[in-house]
Parts: sequence; C-alpha cells; structure tokens
Amino acid sequence: MERKRAHALAQRPMKMKTTHSSEEILDITRQRESSAANTFRTTDSPPVFTSGQGAWLATTTGERYLDLVCGSATSNLGHGHPAHRAAVVRALDTGIIHTGTRLPSAFRVELYERLASILPARLACFQLVNSGAEAVEAAIKVAQYVTGRQRLLSFAGGYHGRTLGALSVTHGARIREPFSTLDRIVDFLPYPCAADSTGSSHDTQACLAALDARLAELADAGDPPAALIVEAVQGVGGVIAPPPAFLAGLQLRCRAHGVLLVADEIWSGFGRCGEWFSFQRSGIEPDLVVMGKALSAGLPLSAVAGPSDILKAWPPGMHTSTFQGNPLSCAMAVATIDTIRTEGLLNRAKNTIEVLLRRRLAPLDELRTVREVRVVGAQAAIELVDEDGVPDADRVGRLQRRCLDERLLVYGGGRHGNALILVPPLVIDEADLGSALERIAALVGDRVASRRQGK
Repeated sequence: MERKRAHALAQRPMKMKTTHSSEEILDITRQRESSAANTFRTTDSPPVFTSGQGAWLATTTGERYLDLVCGSATSNLGHGHPAHRAAVVRALDTGIIHTGTRLPSAFRVELYERLASILPARLACFQLVNSGAEAVEAAIKVAQYVTGRQRLLSFAGGYHGRTLGALSVTHGARIREPFSTLDRIVDFLPYPCAADSTGSSHDTQACLAALDARLAELADAGDPPAALIVEAVQGVGGVIAPPPAFLAGLQLRCRAHGVLLVADEIWSGFGRCGEWFSFQRSGIEPDLVVMGKALSAGLPLSAVAGPSDILKAWPPGMHTSTFQGNPLSCAMAVATIDTIRTEGLLNRAKNTIEVLLRRRLAPLDELRTVREVRVVGAQAAIELVDEDGVPDADRVGRLQRRCLDERLLVYGGGRHGNALILVPPLVIDEADLGSALERIAALVGDRVASRRQGK
C-alpha cells in the first residue's frame, strides 16, 4: 500500500507555490544575494522556473526551455523523474529527515550496496559527504593521512571545486590566486590536448615525461606526493578526453612511486560518458574515486570510494560533517543508480546521444571560428576562437544569451572560457535534442556567415 501511495504521489504534476512574482524573485535576489553567486552571470534577467519535466523547464507564464545544462551535469535523469519523486516520498514517510552521523541508516546501507555494485570490487568502502568539493577535500585528507606525505599533483585545465583544499588543485588562476590555498605543496602538470591558441600542444608522451621529471625531482628532494588527482574527462575544462595510454601511464607511475591515484568523477560520473564512470573508458583502477552532482541528482550528497585499507585507516571523526549521508539524499542516489540501470541509460548516452551530438555538430568543425568540436558520451564542447585564432570567451556569453532567446539552456566553460558546452539529460527525446542542435549550429555559424557577407 505504501509503495502504491508513493508511486501515485510521484505521478502528480509538479506545481511550485510562491507568494512572489518572477519580477519580485529577481529583484529580491539582486538585493540579497552575494555577488559571488552565478545567478546573473549570463543575463541580468534570467528565467524563473516553477516546474520541470524530463528535459524541459517552464516559467509561470508557460514558456518552456530545453535544459542542456543539467544543473552543471547534475540532472542526468532530467526533472521530475518518477523514480526520484517516489524515493523522496519513501524517505519522508519514515518521518526521519536527519539523525546525524553517529547512528546507522537503512538508506545509507542501500546506497553503499548500489555503489559497490557499479565500482571495481576493490573500491567498496565509502565516505559520504555533502558536495563535490568536500569529497575532494576528504580524498586529499585521507591520502595525506595514510601516506604521511603532503604534496599533491594535479593537471592544467583541471577543475575540482572551490573550497580551499579543492581550489588548491583546481588549475584556473582567476578563481584560485586571490585566496590563500595550498599552492606551496601543489604541482600542476600538462594534460594531453590539441594545440591551443599559443600553438602549444601536449601529447601523451610529453605529458608523461613531464610527470616523470617532476617525480624524480620530488624524490631527490625527499618530498614525494601523497596523491595525484585527475579527471579522466575534463568536463568544465571543455570536454577533453585524453588517450587511454595517458591514464594507464598515470596509474603505472603512481603505483611505482606510492602515490594514490584519485579519479575525480564529479562531473562525468553516473552515465555522462556512457559508462558508470569515465575512468572505466580507459580500463584503469584508481585508488580513490570522488563523485557528486548526478549521484543524487540535486540534493546535497557526494562520496569518496576506495579500498578498506585506505578509508578505514583513519580514526572516527577525522572527517565528518553534520548532514553527510542524509536519508533523502541517499534515497535519491539509490533511485538514480537503479534508474540508470533499468532504463539502459549508459547505452543510451553512448549509442544514441553521443552519435546524435557528433552527427549534428560535425559541420561546425569546418568553421574558421570553431577551433574544435569535442564529444564524449552525452556531452559536447564547441571551442570558439576569433578570426585570428584567439580564444573568444565573449562570444560564448553572447551565444548563451541568444540560446536563451531560443528557449535553450546551454553552458559556458573551457580552459579560456571559450567553450560552449552542451550537457543534455540522458533521458532527452531525440527529436528535441536534434532540433536544438540544429538551432545551436545555426547560431554558431551565423556570425561567420555575416562576416563573410560583410554585414
């Protein structure tokens, strides 16, 4: 009976009740919100959504927008999925929203079992936390604790979060350098990518040679690294996937030098790349995996996965926080994993969405002001440059606003802020995605056509 009730509630149309108009919501947000938030980064008047279903979001006036951002790669199952709604109802029906971390939870146990079922057998111990950045913090701390070392290795173009520890291994100077981070113990190494606007390129062998050289220097100095953190696919950095040989080379060197290999799957995990985790595309097995975002599809939850000999090596209380493993978040995460499995969404990301993205965006590679189109699973980046080949971040902002006019939500990122990034839900209708890609391709190509015609 309870299961039937939960299912019935999950099928009800969602309708947000608010005492504020859209204009009031925008005005109060402008007055009260910290300028560090991103609410008004793209436009001074972003849409205010009050309902969502599948890949669509809608305003109070009924305007529908196709979501190709997924809350920064979070809403992999789209909006209002029945499995998510039923999971929250099931958790709420217990009456227990919070008990803290000192008591066991059936919802946590369910999540542990699901995570163990999709990860390599060795990585079956978990530390639950609240955000992707906190998962990175926990991974850094446990790596330093178990190795007795301090130094960390990261990569150019890498993005790992904005708390101070996570920010320390995030490459972007604009967001890192104003703050007192762990820069004295962090080295950034080259990551394989095609030639950039300066003409510099980094192939696999050159990147691994740079790592070898730095490891040798640190060994001579008596300062070996505790951990090396890497994204098997750089998402925020512009959907950059290195050759499998690069990741295999990292694993080989980490094991030889006693360095823990940490795979950051916060952006690319849970089906985004056509596998449960993007590192699985290369056949490697990290020592630690950090995950978040799509894990719970929006509620605060993240995790570190690793072997027991690492995650059980530190004593109780060495990394804990009030809300970690919240039952609602865990219930959502269980539903996420079960739905990806039962609906065959790994295969859909790889064999349907990726194929469609490649086919519809391929012609843009011929444009002079498109340096490269990159597609990995259910995500794509269109890297934009000006007529002289210089990264054109301003154009990304203009295109985001033009896409808003077309009722399309798209993302901006890349190493130089010059990549238009598409992150569609894994459940998106093919016809909807195809139509959106046609319009986006027209918008990207429009500027080139206008210049050639002297307009």
